[in-house]
Order: sequence, then structure tokens, then C-alpha cells
Amino acid sequence: MTKYLCLIFALLALFSCQETPAVRGTASAPPEYKKSDLKKLDWIVGNWKTDLAATGYYQTYYFSNDSTLEVVSYAFNGKDTSSTTLSTLYWKNNHLYLGPNGEWVAVLLDNKSIQMDPVRMGWHTINWTKNGPDEWTSVQQKPEITRTIKMKRQPALSELLKR
Repeated sequence: MTKYLCLIFALLALFSCQETPAVRGTASAPPEYKKSDLKKLDWIVGNWKTDLAATGYYQTYYFSNDSTLEVVSYAFNGKDTSSTTLSTLYWKNNHLYLGPNGEWVAVLLDNKSIQMDPVRMGWHTINWTKNGPDEWTSVQQKPEITRTIKMKRQPALSELLKR
């Protein structure tokens, strides 16, 4: 009997440690998140390059504070950068937004992905999904088109400029 009770407690402990399933929302009724939920995106912090033909583009992701993930995008020709843009994913009023005016809102978040839907009609959805420690996929989708981009981990820009 003691053996069975130990087994039951072990199973209960195992299942209680599992991540709570993410709740999918919509742009008009997004799920509520805590500020700390943004840390589920720790896996995306770092330097990345697209798998697109030609030079593609680079991105650096970093937390500027406990409620903001900054994304610096730039072209790099091997010697210099150009076309630098800054995007921000931030927590505000129990929701996660992307864009300077909250153009996208998170509708699903877990430890391996985030789905963001546009708050305006006609814009594309954005989904970032971790594939492994050194690769993730960005999918931008509208009803008539899907754009899939693989991102691969890269050295920091300062290291690339030394080459």
C-alpha cells in the first residue's frame, strides 16, 4: 500500500510541474499575461541571421527591462550595417504588444513560441517558434500569402565587424 501511495504522489508531483497549457485568444479578446510571462521568450535573446538568399538581414533581441524585448534589425554586407530598424515587444495592461502603437497583440504564448495577431484588419499574423537552441522560425501569414523565414544564431555584430 505504501508503495502505491508513493507512486501516486510521484505522479502528482510530476504532473503538477508541467507547464500550464497556453490559452489562445484573439486580437479583440487577447489572453491576459503577467509581466514575468515575457521571460518565456528568453530563448530568442541573442543575434540571428535569416536564411534568405543574398545577404538577408540580421536581428539582435535583448531585454531592455523586465517588460520590454527590443529587436534591432539591420542589413550587414560583411563590413558595415545599413537599414537599421528597432521594434519593441512589450507588456502593458496585462497584454503583450509588438510595434510602437501596439499593432500586434499576443494571442498565444508558451516556452517555445509566441503568436501575435494584428489589431487592424488586413495585416498579417506573426508567429515565432523555437526549433532548437540555435534556430527558430518566423511565419508571417495573411489569407493569400505565407512567408516563412528561418533564423540561425550568429556571433554578435562586434565579432562580425572584426572579421
